[in-house]
Amino acid sequence: MTNPPLSPRSAPSRLATLAAALVVAAGLGACSIPLPDRQHSGTLTAADAVVPPPPAMTQEQADRGRQDRGVPLAQPQTFRGVIPCADCAGQRVTLTLLPDWTWRMRRVYFGTRDNKEQSFVSAGRWERLVDSSDQIRLIGDRNEGGLYEFISGTTLRMLDQNGDPIQSTLNYALTQQFDVDFITDSFTMRGKVVSKDGQPTFAICSTGKRYPVSPTGQAQALADAYAKLRVAPGTPVLMWIDGHIARTGEPPVESVVVDKLARGTLDSPCED
Repeated sequence: MTNPPLSPRSAPSRLATLAAALVVAAGLGACSIPLPDRQHSGTLTAADAVVPPPPAMTQEQADRGRQDRGVPLAQPQTFRGVIPCADCAGQRVTLTLLPDWTWRMRRVYFGTRDNKEQSFVSAGRWERLVDSSDQIRLIGDRNEGGLYEFISGTTLRMLDQNGDPIQSTLNYALTQQFDVDFITDSFTMRGKVVSKDGQPTFAICSTGKRYPVSPTGQAQALADAYAKLRVAPGTPVLMWIDGHIARTGEPPVESVVVDKLARGTLDSPCED
């Protein structure tokens, strides 16, 4: 059977219908809403569910984390006060905290049985407690040190060995001073002496900080004692001295001045 011939009006009608369909399709395309891509979809693929591992920590970052002792001080701070004494009228305590995490302390015992004041100087390292940044621990040589707490921006209070306030009506607080006392008094130091190229240095055991040895005082006696041991240059030697920390120049540079040489020991650690 053959198809009937198109009427003269059939072709124009079909063209009109096709044109109308194209117009509708174009309108739908302009108003269409894009499908959500996989990144914004609520359904995660297996690849999306994998959390990338954190970047590996460098050795420098690991070392810095182990040495982190809290927020350091911007400037040195000195605190002073009179606290009780077991067998004297009292003790005047001067404590200076330094930004390099070291501390120095002067204790002056007064009102003793022989009516003579006795002064003692010590030094060490300090750190903030992890559980409470307002509390600090002084770490010294042997039994020196203790726990303290900032009870205000200008007051430091001594704590007992458990980190609790001392239950007493007596004063255990030190007040910050306007002027910094770097405590340059002479005291007994135990530290590692290293001499290389004729330039000796002294690292105080209680602080771990190394200072150049000043050419003044008994520096030559220290150099002679080091030479008598006949060790290779740069070999550390544990020595006991009476000395003080001097500040010279601008900006100030600290050095150890040897006032009196006591003794030296080869191959002995600071921890002994």
